[in-house]
Amino acid sequence: MPDAAPAKIAAAARLLEEARRSGVQLAGLPADLAPADEAEAMAMHYAGVAAIGPIVGWKVGAPTPEAEPGQGALTASTLHDSPAALPASTLKLWAVEAEIAVRLGRDLPARETPYSREEVLAAVATWHPAIEVLDTAFERWSEQPALWRMADRQSHGLLILGPASTEPPPGPLDRAPVRLEIDGETVFEHEGGNTGGDPTRLLVALANRLREGPNHLKAADVVTTGSATPFRQAAAGETVTVAFEGLGSATLTIGVD
Repeated sequence: MPDAAPAKIAAAARLLEEARRSGVQLAGLPADLAPADEAEAMAMHYAGVAAIGPIVGWKVGAPTPEAEPGQGALTASTLHDSPAALPASTLKLWAVEAEIAVRLGRDLPARETPYSREEVLAAVATWHPAIEVLDTAFERWSEQPALWRMADRQSHGLLILGPASTEPPPGPLDRAPVRLEIDGETVFEHEGGNTGGDPTRLLVALANRLREGPNHLKAADVVTTGSATPFRQAAAGETVTVAFEGLGSATLTIGVD
């Protein structure tokens, strides 16, 4: 039936968003609502995002330096400036990662020819240390199929944006020194760590993927360029800090409800 796919996408998005709102996590998706492929998963993703607000940013990442990046759309309700303090009831998962984010100063509109690395970097207005906080509609989140997590807003919960710099961290970005602390204890400290390699590769790939559709990158959009640390679970009452050498730090305090 012609309306079967749109109805399935809308129903799956409603189920995922209700699980997020209520905090009652899903064991999984019903068989009739599970995405059949990446196109369906992303349609569910966009439907879920549309339910909470207009797109004001993006997340991008890849499992290896050679892999095609995946993307997720971000809304204003999930973006916060550092230092941020939020009640524990805001999210269920509270898995935190250190990331480098950018804010664009100009549009990268739809066009036929790909954008070069130089063109994309010229559109960046500011660079930021950031904390991505993962969240989920699911029980046993890390065990769920990749398409399900894609449909569930790519597991995005919050992005905490640190202070702006007009320059990126010095040196190769795939080797930028980074530290993740929880309550003053360093839980990760290393050089680089982004599984997708150079974050600018991911940014350029995102710009060129989006130039082929209606949601091209726009001035003031925020893009966070993939995790530079493994995720670590944080908890109520804890303060999370990420720091990139030459870029500064961002902090998040999780309140006790």
